[in-house]
Amino acid sequence: MNKKPFFYDITLRDANQALANPWNKEQKELVFRQLLKLGVQGIEVGFPMASDMDFESSQYLAKLAAELAGKGDKVAENAVISGLARAKKTDIQRAWDAIKEAPKPRVHTFLAMSPLSMEHVLQMEPMAVRAQAVEAVAFAKSLVGNNGSVEFSPEHFGDSIENFDFVLESLKEVVKAGATTINLPNTVERYRPMLFVDMVKRVVEALPKNITVSVHCHNDLGMATAATVESYFAGAAQMECALNGLGERSGNTNMYEVAVAIHNCGVEMDLNLNEIYETALLISKWANVPIYTKAPLIGIEAIAHRSGIHQDGVAKTKNMKKGAYRPIDYSLIGRSENDILAFTSQSGKTAIYEILNYNGYPVELDEAAELQPVLKEISEHEGELSHSRILEVFREKCCNLGGKLAFRAIDVTPERKDHYVFKLEKDGAPLEKFIETKKGPIEAALLLLREIGLPVELNSYKQSVVSKADKLWAGKALSEIVLSVNGKSVVGRGVSSSTLIANMRAVFSGVNKLYA
Repeated sequence: MNKKPFFYDITLRDANQALANPWNKEQKELVFRQLLKLGVQGIEVGFPMASDMDFESSQYLAKLAAELAGKGDKVAENAVISGLARAKKTDIQRAWDAIKEAPKPRVHTFLAMSPLSMEHVLQMEPMAVRAQAVEAVAFAKSLVGNNGSVEFSPEHFGDSIENFDFVLESLKEVVKAGATTINLPNTVERYRPMLFVDMVKRVVEALPKNITVSVHCHNDLGMATAATVESYFAGAAQMECALNGLGERSGNTNMYEVAVAIHNCGVEMDLNLNEIYETALLISKWANVPIYTKAPLIGIEAIAHRSGIHQDGVAKTKNMKKGAYRPIDYSLIGRSENDILAFTSQSGKTAIYEILNYNGYPVELDEAAELQPVLKEISEHEGELSHSRILEVFREKCCNLGGKLAFRAIDVTPERKDHYVFKLEKDGAPLEKFIETKKGPIEAALLLLREIGLPVELNSYKQSVVSKADKLWAGKALSEIVLSVNGKSVVGRGVSSSTLIANMRAVFSGVNKLYA
């Protein structure tokens, strides 16, 4: 069985160092508090040796964690607060001085062990590198004692395929020196994920069971999420991730993607997944880094569907937890909508049906099918049609329709409410008719139609108000009247500030459809 997933956030350190304008102390506090709200178990607050500002902000956040823990904040009390340090005593001392007041402080030190890095960057012999790593960890352990922990990373572990045995033996020595977490960085992603995952698995199997194995993957080839998720199932309990996938070059592993993928596999975790979407929006704002429109889970178009086939599946599963074309019920991450249907020349009647119903017009699927070729032709020239453009076409083609009859006015005799005078045009010619009935204006209109040779039957009648989603007609009376003749039925729609006029426009719209 895998250990419970431990999410170790590197946004305040690894992501921050990649920003064009790194965060100051006040900005880091905003991110820190959001991380606690999200429920992460580990937070790397900075690289204290990098600058005085980084030291001060790291120290401030460590003290803040202690203060919040003292007030009963369990997340702050249990969160590991870490500072990064090179494998140098000066760095390690500086990191410890910054984070030692946290409830659970950790010194995270690192040293490259790949052949490329040792020869060309460090310019050191392998055994000298091992000795420096062991000495650094031992010194860190002497500082933290029983009040904190030590993490060690062999930087560029993903490049250590050819000297894997050397690195593994070095890690065993580092563990003996006091490291309880061994982090395996894929510092530059070069290969397929399973090569890295296989290396992780071999480390997990070789180290004592009480040692936590961690992974830290960069996204140079776009597979950091896959490498991290599969590493967890290979035994790496700690996953080093960044909010919104921020970080050097193509970024670090995106925490949201990893968390949801593991959740979908039935694994319980301590993260508050319903805080993900709000967190993503805030981090984008604070970092001044826009969210890619197609970004998994959080992109504005991650829930958009344009293909007619996809839209049909979406509509048929829209009220189900598992949708035909979505990975989750998006309420899981605090997102209010599951699916957005957009209309293009590739879309079908289902999109029209859903969009019109969403905007307050309860059309039938057959009516949507009638509109599809019209909207498709428009879309071929204009591209994707907005909801407002679709409503515009719907109003023109389905409401207050002209045709054989043009309704102009209806007058009710003040003295007698059962007397109606209709003013209209038939085939362009003015026409005025008087109708008497005690059954109301709709019955009067039906009697009128018989008199002028256009008889229809009333099947149903519905009166409502236009939804506020239609900004042009919001609040107006909406009449929907189903009329039929010779077995053919149509829906006539009328809209007006007056209920009476809306009813009349609905009747005459239906007649114009039937006798087109």
